[in-house]
Amino acid sequence: MTEKKRKTVIGIRWIVTGAAVCLTALAVAAVGAVAERNAREALNTELQRRVVLEARNLALTSSRALLSDFPELTLAPILNQMTEGRDELEFAVVADLNHVIRGHADARRIGEEFTRPPAVTEVNSDVADPRRGETLQENASILVASSPVLHPNGDKLGEAWVAIDRGYVRQLISEARRKQAIVVLVVLAVGVLFVLLILSAILRPIGTLRAGLERIGSGDFTTHVKLHDRTEFGLLADTINEMADAIRDAQSERLEKDRLVREVELAREIQSSLLPHESIRAEGVTVDGAHRAAAEVGGDLWDVFPLGDGRVGVAIADVSGKGLGGCLVTSMVSALLRAFRNDERSPARLLVRLEESLPLRAGTFITMFYGIYDPKNGSLVFASAGHSPVLVHRAATGKAEWYKTKGIPIGAVRGGALAKTVRDERIVLDPGDVLVQYTDGVNEAFDTGGRDQFGFARLQDAVKASAAKGAAAIVNKIREDLRAWVGDQPPFDDETLVVLCRDAAAVTPPPAPAAGGTERRFDPVRMVREARKRGHGIRFHADLDELHRLEDWVTRCEGLTLDSHQATLVQTALYELCANVAEHGYEGNPSRTFELWWLECAHAARVVQGDAGCGAQGVFVLVDDGHSYDAKVPSVNFEEASVRRRGRGIGLTIVHRAMEHVSYHPQTEEGNVTIVTFDPKRQRAEEVSHG
Repeated sequence: MTEKKRKTVIGIRWIVTGAAVCLTALAVAAVGAVAERNAREALNTELQRRVVLEARNLALTSSRALLSDFPELTLAPILNQMTEGRDELEFAVVADLNHVIRGHADARRIGEEFTRPPAVTEVNSDVADPRRGETLQENASILVASSPVLHPNGDKLGEAWVAIDRGYVRQLISEARRKQAIVVLVVLAVGVLFVLLILSAILRPIGTLRAGLERIGSGDFTTHVKLHDRTEFGLLADTINEMADAIRDAQSERLEKDRLVREVELAREIQSSLLPHESIRAEGVTVDGAHRAAAEVGGDLWDVFPLGDGRVGVAIADVSGKGLGGCLVTSMVSALLRAFRNDERSPARLLVRLEESLPLRAGTFITMFYGIYDPKNGSLVFASAGHSPVLVHRAATGKAEWYKTKGIPIGAVRGGALAKTVRDERIVLDPGDVLVQYTDGVNEAFDTGGRDQFGFARLQDAVKASAAKGAAAIVNKIREDLRAWVGDQPPFDDETLVVLCRDAAAVTPPPAPAAGGTERRFDPVRMVREARKRGHGIRFHADLDELHRLEDWVTRCEGLTLDSHQATLVQTALYELCANVAEHGYEGNPSRTFELWWLECAHAARVVQGDAGCGAQGVFVLVDDGHSYDAKVPSVNFEEASVRRRGRGIGLTIVHRAMEHVSYHPQTEEGNVTIVTFDPKRQRAEEVSHG
């Protein structure tokens, strides 16, 4: 403390006084400079008007003189009177059209040739009127204006020239500057004295404040500064006392904040450990994903893990709320998922068990998608608890399919409501197909204007543009499009997505026939692949209204030649097959799709031989991934009135009676496969009608 007292200190009163003097001087100088500039501009403008006006007046008074035989006699007294006692006038001249001086204050110049002043340039001003022939020019020393001398009939007789010395303006400004300097010096002297007196009185409490701050600096936050002052120093003393109390409280709060910061950091580390950090490669499939939190710690989760028998589990969840609370719920979901995933083969049942095990508070809910992919047949069995629709990009057609479910979020409605709404769904992924699942932070991301959302269409376009490049490329493309859409603004909600991409596979060539015969075991999977490679196909949504397209499609099948009666039989049978899939296999879910193919006999014979036959012209192949059904056909007598009145439950009977051969192969690697053939040459013993 003694060392600080010995330190040389510059008094505040001198600093403030010096600052006041400098600021005042600068302010006066600035104001003076601005005033001088404005005055100079005003004087220049006024000088321009004045010289142009004088040239104009001189031209008007010179008109009659130039019409006389001796204009010098008239102009000389006018110019003498004009220039008398006016030192600022450089010259005033009246010249005729031949530039001969006809009027001048100096009689000796009359009759000489008038030449313009050297190095003059036009002045950019609207004072002179060029339309009247007036000019306004200048150089470094003078300002000169001219105006035409006009005959009463408008003809030009000559020109009147007037020039003013610029030094006249500089002289006026210099005189004003001297007066201003005297005023400034007087003001500064008075100001210095006044500031010193005021500061001496004001700065007395600083010593008391300094002592109080030194006590606080030494760690004493209990002794308050006592200062009875009604100025800002009194307020400062109160502020110092409040600061001491706040510092004392902040010391205890800081320890608590440090603990919370560490907890958030730990939560971030935990969340990072829950998320995969690279693409997952399994048999015939690649899974990749990405996550971007809206806060330091997000409430989204995605995971990929191996299950028994080569199956792969895929999960993505969105917890309501962000930050530390959302992360804690996410951690519980991840832990329970790891505990249940090897015991539950049903995704729907696993989601129900999660709800039963999670201690969620009122108002907290979770949307979650969980699927189990089987690489043996490319099928994905999944369940969704209120999560976003599943996007599937089909490599064969280049089109997108959306799968919506009816499950409610986990914890949204208590009392077992989830178990009543969530159920297992099934999607079959063909080679090259892509499945994308995501949280609502992706499709609901707003643009930079905050008006439009990213939406499903842009997500679909991003997947389509990169579907052939693999899972990682699809993830990167979606993220790039999102960044371009939202700009530099932080995400409003957590953005999480997962992409499952089935590897593209070449069609396996058919094996050679067994030695000694042509018998070959029927293979529906090879039939489907052959149809997709060489056949004529159509894809339907599970909506009966879409089946009207069957009629046109049948007529366009190459190699299928039918008369009107035969075409009706084929269309009726195919309608019943497709309606059976839509109503029973897909339970009327219009977002689900199935395929129907026509394969000519020349191509079908590679797969079907022997008793199975390929029909006289070819085979129809129906492929779906819905629920399988009992293919047994009960005996039905269409002659009975009760059968005709019933009209339902006889679709498969119609198919078997209309077609030559019908075979059903459920749950193959390609899904449920139905193969039918029609022989136009075969005569039917009974009429078949569409019930």
